This record gives sequence, C-alpha cells and structure tokens, in this order.
Amino acid sequence: MGLQDLTVKESVSPYGKAVVATGSAQKESRAVYIKAAAGSGLEHIFTINGSDVTFNGLLVGHVYPFKITKANSTNVILLY
Repeated sequence: MGLQDLTVKESVSPYGKAVVATGSAQKESRAVYIKAAAGSGLEHIFTINGSDVTFNGLLVGHVYPFKITKANSTNVILLY
C-alpha cells in the first residue's frame, strides 16, 4: 500500500487503528509500535514485502515506520 492508495484524510492523519500482532499474516501496517522488549533473543522478526527481516535493539515505546504484514511477537502493535 502506498500513499496513492489512501484518501487525503488517511494520508495526512495520524494512525486511526491499532492491532496487536498475532504471529500470523495480517493486513500491511503503516507503522509499528514496540510495546515491550523482544524475548530472550532481543530480536523482532518482521515480514516486509514477503521477506523476513530481523531487527535488534528496537526501543520500547517507539513507533517505527515499517510496513509489515507479520511479527514474531505479540509485543508489537501494528498501526494503520
């Protein structure tokens, strides 16, 4: 999904919906919020454009502009 797929209101507004990651594929997010540290490995694995990408050191309480469809942890909130 790109900005062309959104209405003007959606493209300039803050996020209007938040969903906790389930570990299964979900609708592509506009960003992610890290609500707690990752497990013992301290990694978050996100599916971005169909590929799994591992992130280390993401800060709790921060919003990252990652458009993901899947996260390995329920400590991630997908923002739409």
